[in-house]
Amino acid sequence: MIPIQLDEEIRQGVVNSFPSINDIKDEELRTRVIDAWAYSLQINDYKRVEEMPGSGMPEASALGDQSMHINAVVHNSLSLYDNLTKAYQMDLGLDRDLLLACAICHDIGKPYEYNKENRKRWSENKKATGFPNVRHPAYGGYIALTAELPEEVVHVCANHSPEGRFVTRSGYATIVHYADDSSWFTLASLFDLDIPKL
Repeated sequence: MIPIQLDEEIRQGVVNSFPSINDIKDEELRTRVIDAWAYSLQINDYKRVEEMPGSGMPEASALGDQSMHINAVVHNSLSLYDNLTKAYQMDLGLDRDLLLACAICHDIGKPYEYNKENRKRWSENKKATGFPNVRHPAYGGYIALTAELPEEVVHVCANHSPEGRFVTRSGYATIVHYADDSSWFTLASLFDLDIPKL
């Protein structure tokens, strides 16, 4: 359960940043996704997702802002799933609402990793805190658990990045992982961006 009162302006900003939230038919899931993002932003001194640069990590090359990246991952995830369904002419067994929630929430931990005060503190005391202290997938798992999002979403938040090499990724996490990586590496080749391969 989210332990603070959420700012309604931040909640509405989440809906504006991610129009696909409105495609989640399950009202309770849709509300949890909005609240989880609002919580992550609010406790890390952000009002909008767009305040974070469009990069995979703070030191990497950026293009646009985080909302653009996350919306691209949402579109890529749905397209991959739909195209596989169409090509193989079969139900692949995933829930579309959950796939949407997973894709929208995959980078929900970035407000912590990108938080300027956190980065300043960590950089001044790397020996004690590490740098970053926690990467966004681990923090995203915390946010998803706190917001009582389904296990499927928690798993994707925590394992869509290289951290997922150490677990068996779910179907949702596999789709989001490849949608995420293909977004970054395609943009890197088109715009000569420095995107680290972890």
